[in-house]
Amino acid sequence: MRQAIFSRTVVAAVASIGLSQPPPERGINPGPRQGHCLVYDGTLRRVVLLGGYQLSNQPALEEVWSFDGAAWGRLPGAGPAARSLCGAAYDSRRDRVILFGGVGSKGYSEPKSDTWEWDGETWRQATDTTVGTRDHHVMAYDSRRGRTVMYGGLSSRRSWATDTWEWDGAHWSRFSTPGPGGRAHFAMVYDSKRERIVLFGGLGDDDKYHADTWEWDGVVWRKMSDEGPPARARHRMAFDERAGVAVLYGGDGVKTQPGSGFRALDDTWTWDGKRWTQVRADGPGSRFMHAMAYDAARGKVVLYGGGSSDASFDDTWEWDGGRWLRVR
Repeated sequence: MRQAIFSRTVVAAVASIGLSQPPPERGINPGPRQGHCLVYDGTLRRVVLLGGYQLSNQPALEEVWSFDGAAWGRLPGAGPAARSLCGAAYDSRRDRVILFGGVGSKGYSEPKSDTWEWDGETWRQATDTTVGTRDHHVMAYDSRRGRTVMYGGLSSRRSWATDTWEWDGAHWSRFSTPGPGGRAHFAMVYDSKRERIVLFGGLGDDDKYHADTWEWDGVVWRKMSDEGPPARARHRMAFDERAGVAVLYGGDGVKTQPGSGFRALDDTWTWDGKRWTQVRADGPGSRFMHAMAYDAARGKVVLYGGGSSDASFDDTWEWDGGRWLRVR
């Protein structure tokens, strides 16, 4: 059982999700959704799902789902207001899932500026609201420095954010170091082998899809490559610790014809810190706005949900370093 240790900037709990309570409800899954987050909780030794668009039965409060490699289960209790297009990461030093921002059930008219932490039992809201409202951003935890890093997205008044923020468990700190520029619908992970945050692609404030790779070392952003996967947005990545590479799947590619809608992609790529390599393997199929996380207990990358131009998915897939397999 984890100790409930939080800084003074964290206020009282609004909901309790107890590991000593009845086990997760099993035999169900999170349902079709897009724009959700997956993180691996090292203490629970499970992948945890938060947020996302749901086509029906949208809950009023955030639900926590976990996946143990065999089945999904919804943990009892509820947390902050339900949302999508938020950022989430797991702080392995303090054993906390960090959740920030996003949009509520009313969409862009209900942007969020709140920071929450979940210790496996209880949600608590932090009092630091320095960042302001933000959505379409991405977060990743830098285990070397013990900081949760957030980049990009859309801030108040739907303006493009170009700043980098870090959360230390008590405060947000802003870095104005030049980097990838205004960016949304990109992917970002922490490369634990090379101890760098890796960012790829996304939709820029120039209204173009990008195919560039950047790294953040805690001081500066460096552009690493313009070569690799074709330009895209709404893709996802996870860092495969066993193979030592970042794994990218799918997304929304550049439209072949104006007005043709989204072009969902179905390709798999890996980044080793120097170059991208396309892996020829049948995968989960064309999709975007899915979620991915590396399950360190089982050495698998887990992918859940996402959508295409006319559908939302509720399927679970795993990548073992050589092939994708559907979990049924």
